[in-house]
Amino acid sequence: TPSLETYQRAVDGELKLLTLNQRVNQRQMPKIHIIDMCNELSKGNSSMFSLKFQEELKKCIDSNNQAIVFINRRGYSSFMRCIDCGYVAKCKNCNISLTYHKYENKLRCHYCGFEQNVINQCPECESDKVRYFGTGTQKLEEEVHSLFPTATTVRMDIDTVTKKNSHEEILNKFKNENIDILIGTQMVVKGHHFPNVTLVGVISVDGMLNIDDYRATERTFQSLVQVSGRAGREGDKGRVVIQSYNIDAYVIDYAKNQDYITFYNTEIDFRKMLKYPPFCDIILVRFQGENLYEIEKTSKNIYEFLKKSINQNIGMVYKPMPAPIDKIKNKYRWRMIIKTKVSGKLLDCISYIINNQKIKNGTSIIVDINPSSMM
Repeated sequence: TPSLETYQRAVDGELKLLTLNQRVNQRQMPKIHIIDMCNELSKGNSSMFSLKFQEELKKCIDSNNQAIVFINRRGYSSFMRCIDCGYVAKCKNCNISLTYHKYENKLRCHYCGFEQNVINQCPECESDKVRYFGTGTQKLEEEVHSLFPTATTVRMDIDTVTKKNSHEEILNKFKNENIDILIGTQMVVKGHHFPNVTLVGVISVDGMLNIDDYRATERTFQSLVQVSGRAGREGDKGRVVIQSYNIDAYVIDYAKNQDYITFYNTEIDFRKMLKYPPFCDIILVRFQGENLYEIEKTSKNIYEFLKKSINQNIGMVYKPMPAPIDKIKNKYRWRMIIKTKVSGKLLDCISYIINNQKIKNGTSIIVDINPSSMM
């Protein structure tokens, strides 16, 4: 699952293309089931696990095989919300909701580390109708134990691998002690060979697709193909269950069929139409600091200078706006996007304009070319 930019370079002859036409040990690819979670709700199943996945998980455990459950989130629940007034508990330093961690009984920020005790009464309207929404690895593990009380589990996410060598210890424990189910985030997706794993479950594709990044579809395809490849590498044939509220997304169908070429052809057409890499470069200019007024003023000044300096035939400069996560660690964050073909002359121009701005109050400016994250 190479990046589109890398594969495009191979198509253009810049790189030599080497293709793997057979799976490890000449094993068959796993059978993949796509489950519409909207239908599950209409059937009265409000569980995180579809009926199909519950069935497959039972078969797997009864056969003394192992399963991997992948979810793109850690913690217990995504956020806390008051049913009456809509209040959401947010970090005091970052403008994002706090994540509920049940085992520690804490609300925690995954960006700055701030934490506080759980809230049982709304601080805004004093209502006791406080509920926790969303799904994380901890909540997933709890539901597994509820459905399969005798099953053994181990969890692998950023909260469980903080100690030295904990990453290897968890993987060795899963493999050597024949733990029934490994529950994890992105860490379980690729690079692992567990002979006894015959089942993989993807709890929700939607969280990967619905983020503010032009690479979201590509990364979703990569994750689905990679995690599917953990099932049935030896012994029994593998099965994969992918759950989504939007099963019509083309990326799910292409991932199910392991069809990188069709995915590439579809996605590269979108990239060309919208002028995204590899058909242009994206320069992300980030502004951050503790003074919101100064950040807004500086970003708009630089935008006006760049708009005059960069001809529309060379590239497009988009108005600065608050970043998707507009405050982290008490620092406000704005961003400006430039679509262009990078050249030394252009970078000199951007550098000159930024360096000649009178920047006050600790505002910092970071220029990132083709960033790994747009957040």
